[in-house]
Amino acid sequence: MKEISLISSPAESYSHRAIKLFLYKYIYENDNRIEKRSLEKFLGNRFADVYFKLKTGQEIAIEVQNSKISPKEIINRFNDYNKQGVYVLWILYGEGKCVASPKYPNDSKLVKISLAENILHRIYGGRVYYVNLDIRENKASLQTPFALHFSKPFKKKLRGIFKSRYDSYFFRDSVFIQIPNWNLLCTEFSGYKIARFYDKNLKSVLKKKIITIYYKEKKAKTKEKRIIKAILGAFEKKYGQYMIYYAITELINRHKIDFCRKIIRKIQKMIL
Repeated sequence: MKEISLISSPAESYSHRAIKLFLYKYIYENDNRIEKRSLEKFLGNRFADVYFKLKTGQEIAIEVQNSKISPKEIINRFNDYNKQGVYVLWILYGEGKCVASPKYPNDSKLVKISLAENILHRIYGGRVYYVNLDIRENKASLQTPFALHFSKPFKKKLRGIFKSRYDSYFFRDSVFIQIPNWNLLCTEFSGYKIARFYDKNLKSVLKKKIITIYYKEKKAKTKEKRIIKAILGAFEKKYGQYMIYYAITELINRHKIDFCRKIIRKIQKMIL
């Protein structure tokens, strides 16, 4: 099943159907811990688009999202699945109606994200999963799923919620995170049972890099202002200023690095 014909029904769009079938196939073929699988599995009062049961006994419901959905409905579905002990993996169609702007596997500045994308970013610990389709001659093939990490823009006036005639959205800087394989991890975060891929937490990666530069510059007896400049020079293009300053603040609070009070206050002022 390398390609799927673009056949839709009144109840299901062709993109939703194609993504569902591809995930059902490729995750099963690449994760040898899966014992059972099913499409449209009834779990309590919900139907999971794709269902897997691992050899450990853990159950996973995959929600493929193409249409618009409210944060309230996302939370309700999570609660319903979690009450059954089921872990949830939510994957958004990057060119679907559920996103405020199309999402692709690259770094971007000032992209629009929907309220649904925003809540999923919080639930999944700083990432949202997407997948896109290659569509040619009425047939579709699946692109590799990817994750995006969102951070607030550096300009304060762009950090709030914006409204159009019909929708609300946020502006965010996005950083692309590669998914290493198709294996699924069952864990708990923010009070929810979630299933996710084995991609690294972007902020944790950035913090390690900041610590490395910080102690290298401290050893060279570099002045603190120049240390900040060195950190920004190394990572600003990839991560953006807001995420860097936020990571520095968290490292200071955890006593991993330190700066004089004047610099700390200045950094705190920029991210508040």
